[in-house]
Amino acid sequence: MRKKIAASFICASLAFSSFTAVQHAFAEDSAATSTIQQSDSQFFEKRGYELEVISDANNADLQAVIPDFVELYFKMFPKLVKDYAADRKTAPTKVTLKFDPTYDGVAYASNGTIVVSVDYIVSRPYDVALFTHELSHIVQAYPRYDNSNWWLVEGISDYIRYAYGPHDGRWMLPEEVKETDRYDSGYRVTARFLLWLEQHKNKTIVDQLNAQLQQKTYDLNSFKTLTGKSIEELWQEYKENPEVKVKYKIK
Repeated sequence: MRKKIAASFICASLAFSSFTAVQHAFAEDSAATSTIQQSDSQFFEKRGYELEVISDANNADLQAVIPDFVELYFKMFPKLVKDYAADRKTAPTKVTLKFDPTYDGVAYASNGTIVVSVDYIVSRPYDVALFTHELSHIVQAYPRYDNSNWWLVEGISDYIRYAYGPHDGRWMLPEEVKETDRYDSGYRVTARFLLWLEQHKNKTIVDQLNAQLQQKTYDLNSFKTLTGKSIEELWQEYKENPEVKVKYKIK
């Protein structure tokens, strides 16, 4: 049975500098008591995949963006299952998407359900790719999520968001490495570092780290095993020469 803290991933398309395991646990507790008022459920099915959408049927602005989420789900989720699930045969084929007017964060994934803040997405309807990030968490189903690995978990999911899109021209990886950045900053900062590692050290490093996280064999020494250098040595080299090739397919 997975620990409670491992069941919930609190994520954002706007990267936060850091999150602690305690903050994640508190967020999960508060989210569990939230309610979706005047809700309506819609069910979609295609080629063996199902999506349930729970939302306020009377919110016209919200209803206008839901078709984009539905389209993205059926386009993206099978790809993520194919590329990142530990076992395609047992990977989830159904996701519940809840748009919650009481949730004051951005989005999170927990036990097959993704919750998105109504206020956030209505004010930023272009940011539908946050769904790609959250779907990756459901596919990966890592058994651990704590202070030792949260930054890598979120970094991989933002790497996936970069690699798979969709791109709107607003969300991008950092263009430079700031003095305050660290390899364990998480989200976009770590995602860019992973892209650098892929391009300069090991082209399959993200896939291998993903597998190790699923198998509970990952630790910081994994970076030395996969590249020949420690994480600190890699980060120092990255800071000195952080060039990466990025490509966004803007709609």
